Amino acid sequence: MEKQERRFLRMEYLLALGVFLLFAFWVNHGIKMTGLYGDDLYLWYCFDTESLREFILPLGGTKFRLIHNILCYLQLLFMGPDIWLMVPFNIVVNALIALTLFHIVRKIAGCPFLAGACGLAYLLSHLSYYQITQGYGLMEASALWLALIILYLMYRYLNGLGDGRKLYMAASGLYFIVSLIHERYMVLLVVLAAAVVFKHALTGKKEYRLLIWAFLSFAAVMALRLLTTGTIIPAGTGGTEVTDTFSLQEALGYAVDNVLYVFGVNAGPIHLDGVEWQNVPRRLRAVVYLTDAILGVLVLLAAFSIWKQKKRRKEYLCTILLILLFMAMCIGAASVTVRLEMRWVYVTYSAALILLAYLWKIVKNGGGKLAGRAAFAAAACYFVLILPVELFYRDNYENLYFWKGQEEANSLADVTWGVYGDDIFGSEIYIIGEEWEDAEYRTDAFWRPYRRDPSQPLPTVKFIDSLGEAWPITDRDKKIVLKEDPEHHRYVDVTSMIKIKKYQNVYGYYEYDGWMDQKTKIRVFTGTSGQLRIGFYAPKEITGNETITVSSGDRLIQEIHLKDHWADLVIPVMKQRYIELDIECNFYSVDPNQEMRGETPMAVNVQMSAE
Repeated sequence: MEKQERRFLRMEYLLALGVFLLFAFWVNHGIKMTGLYGDDLYLWYCFDTESLREFILPLGGTKFRLIHNILCYLQLLFMGPDIWLMVPFNIVVNALIALTLFHIVRKIAGCPFLAGACGLAYLLSHLSYYQITQGYGLMEASALWLALIILYLMYRYLNGLGDGRKLYMAASGLYFIVSLIHERYMVLLVVLAAAVVFKHALTGKKEYRLLIWAFLSFAAVMALRLLTTGTIIPAGTGGTEVTDTFSLQEALGYAVDNVLYVFGVNAGPIHLDGVEWQNVPRRLRAVVYLTDAILGVLVLLAAFSIWKQKKRRKEYLCTILLILLFMAMCIGAASVTVRLEMRWVYVTYSAALILLAYLWKIVKNGGGKLAGRAAFAAAACYFVLILPVELFYRDNYENLYFWKGQEEANSLADVTWGVYGDDIFGSEIYIIGEEWEDAEYRTDAFWRPYRRDPSQPLPTVKFIDSLGEAWPITDRDKKIVLKEDPEHHRYVDVTSMIKIKKYQNVYGYYEYDGWMDQKTKIRVFTGTSGQLRIGFYAPKEITGNETITVSSGDRLIQEIHLKDHWADLVIPVMKQRYIELDIECNFYSVDPNQEMRGETPMAVNVQMSAE
């Protein structure tokens, strides 16, 4: 029976993972990345230009994220030029985080349906925007993942669910790792310390020696930061310093906004949350208020159940305080810089889902049958009602501060690398539109990820005002002309509008291998040199009677008498014009009985140059 139960449990987790993957790909189906932008572009530039040691272990910077650097290096190494893989990779990572949340909630509440709903709510949340759309999302996702595991380990430690010493040591080790992914999570030291205090209050056990592991991890992080960055104070956002920009009043305001985000209220400006709260339709705002009221009902039911269960009251209160402290620390860490971004709220929201599950467990254990049913109904209503709200928020991603730039990067990649492939290397790209603010850096960095060979020369970029500045372009030129479409955040390839075919065969010329028949008529577009060079090669025995006659209309240009297999002709021509040539040979080199392409046998092989 035990073996069969384990098999059913494995099937349950596999089914949950399958559902999470399908749901995650569906809810993020409109998101793609084919070109790198912003921090991601800089990350790849460093990956391409720095040594392994310099990339993974940078010295002298403002941030030290060793584990994140290792993860990014592996990601970029295996992804190579296939940038489009970034989004599906991030989706899979977040589906695995949802599975971890499923496991945590299932262990806490014992209800697979509630666990599945929490996993789906995690994936549905519009707070996931950065973790899905950006390469740097791996940093946020991996840090969030480890932070939730630390919270779960402390939950188990506090409630005596396993070897307390091993659980605490594992959490301290993960604390060291997560602090080297993002310094924001160093605040979880408070949670590790509080867990020991709450354990003492709950059971009377004085296990303060365990704090040594937490403080050793903290000291190790501080020592590494001091050695590599020269300071133990974490850097702020956007190149700022926390100590220079911190404002208590502003931090408290951001903390309130953080709480509002968790409760479904978009509390920030449009460029940070996509749609401001006052612009959300009234019907959806009413739905948000209703979901918050439902959560209020669940809290009241849990409070009633705690009041009824005097023997477990301390256990419940200590656990709730532990989760709330975790959320408070994450809120505090996200509120001390110059702005509050939704991606920093994601970990708090995920912990709130765990708290919701724990409150449901409290009601289920001691609230009575009616209260248990009411709690289940409240949770079910909450998860159903957040669906239209989150989908609406997601529909407004285009207003986020980096979205326009990412769409432009995608378009630039699509119309260059996506169309021309390796031919973009060594090419000239003309862009009709505004010059990039960081044109020199972006030109140097943007196409680097697509190179399979570092020796391939990067494209050069020129900004022009009209098509005429790029004319003429022939099919032999490595030139691409793009027009910026700022309204739709894209570039349009207009090369074909001014592209001229270098050689227009009338009859008797085969451009793909250079053969000409005995009688050939061809139109050639001249370049800027004022000369047309033609090299003839006759792969036959030369008798001295072979002639090649070149004329243009009724004008004879030259009659060439072959003395050997090779002959060269230089014709002065007008620049950037089509000229029509008639070429006639009194011999053939390929036996017409063996091969006949046109009306006359093939005579010579030619190379033409009119640059």
